[in-house]
Amino acid sequence: MASILRRGDSYSVRFKYKDHAGRICEGWESFKTKKEAQDRKISVEKELLDGTFLIPDAMMVAEMLYKWIPIQSSKHKWSPKTYTQSLTMVHNLIVPYIRKRKVQDLRTYDIEQFYATLSQTPCGQYVHGEKQELTENQKKRLLSSTSIHEVHTLLKTAFSYAVDWDLIHKSPTPREAPKINTEERTIWNERTMLAALQIIENPALHLAVHMSMILSLREGEILGLQPSDLDFDAADGRGTISVNKALQRADKVTLSKIDPTQIYHTFPDRREGSKSSLILKRTKTKKSNRILYMTKPLKEELLAWLEKLRQDELAMDGRYRNCGQLFRLPNGMPVAPEALSKWYRTWRAEHPEFEKIVFHGLRHSSAPYQLIESGGNIKAVQGNTGHATTGILMDTYAHTQNKPRLELTEKIEADFYSQDVAGAKPQEPPENKTPVATKITGKMILEAIRQMDAEERRELTRVLFA
Repeated sequence: MASILRRGDSYSVRFKYKDHAGRICEGWESFKTKKEAQDRKISVEKELLDGTFLIPDAMMVAEMLYKWIPIQSSKHKWSPKTYTQSLTMVHNLIVPYIRKRKVQDLRTYDIEQFYATLSQTPCGQYVHGEKQELTENQKKRLLSSTSIHEVHTLLKTAFSYAVDWDLIHKSPTPREAPKINTEERTIWNERTMLAALQIIENPALHLAVHMSMILSLREGEILGLQPSDLDFDAADGRGTISVNKALQRADKVTLSKIDPTQIYHTFPDRREGSKSSLILKRTKTKKSNRILYMTKPLKEELLAWLEKLRQDELAMDGRYRNCGQLFRLPNGMPVAPEALSKWYRTWRAEHPEFEKIVFHGLRHSSAPYQLIESGGNIKAVQGNTGHATTGILMDTYAHTQNKPRLELTEKIEADFYSQDVAGAKPQEPPENKTPVATKITGKMILEAIRQMDAEERRELTRVLFA
């Protein structure tokens, strides 16, 4: 099955095997010593016999990843955003460093060294696999530990497929994922949120900010709402909002490769030759589909907004293009995520007195406030935020705020120092009393054995001779 040949100062192991197509092929492996060659001869013969022989393959890491992404996307019904993020990660963080390495040649040490290299890599050093010229300030901003952790997660899944494809016997990814150095996000407290809400003048921005603050809605969920999702008579007249869609901009190439059932509607392009499309898609997770309750001020604002939409349509005199969304431009076209972000950034730049947070930071501010107001009712808040699990909610949004800590200190101050300690005696440690041993005689043991049944005697015998 296998033989050893001496070639100059080295030894080669020669063997035959069947490739993936069933063809008989011949393989060679060289070693420095005869002992190494003999050990390999024994192992390769065993692998050929028991069917664990790894067929030599020259597939590079980049080739394997680009084959894996469409398969993974189809199997797990990736959203356009997930597909694009995964492809970008491969392009910019993996391909530039290990694309030319053979899948079979990678070891755990190589992956650990790769992670160490990424930890010293400036953000944006590679775009579409091409190295970029960076300024000195850009070079100082290194890749985050979160990004490296995401690379690990992607590689771990991809290499598990490589094992299934018989490219490798064992995944080279380390057992332990790279640690994430979490930093608490900047958020607004309830007073800051209300103050911001009172001075926003743009009606569309005001409504979007209001909904994010009160209902912890994501940007795409806000823009994905339609008038039919509003029920002003539900919940005994309080009013409810059904969240079951999200608006997103996606690359057209990506859209052609993902599961089409993820997309409800693709809006017409506003510019000819556009490389991306505005889409209405499924929500992030099943838990994201939820019913939310209106506050009275939010209900009044929603009614006023619907009236504004009717006035806009009348003013356009037949030129109005009703897109069907709740958030529309004056001409009836949908408000795109980039437009809402631009309005928010412009407002924030005009009001530097507010601590800078991104639009999604409003959701991060809302969830902790709801946790405080609900007395820590995690399930109730999860119903509003739409997180898949309470663990994600607590790990991501349970920011420490000064208000509950201050209230806790005040409660301790009121209860601890006001205790009546007059006549109180120091608590004495409990006596360590050893129980009196029960005296058992030999006659008692023999009598107990006589009363045992057959199974109990066998068990006693096993215990005695164990």
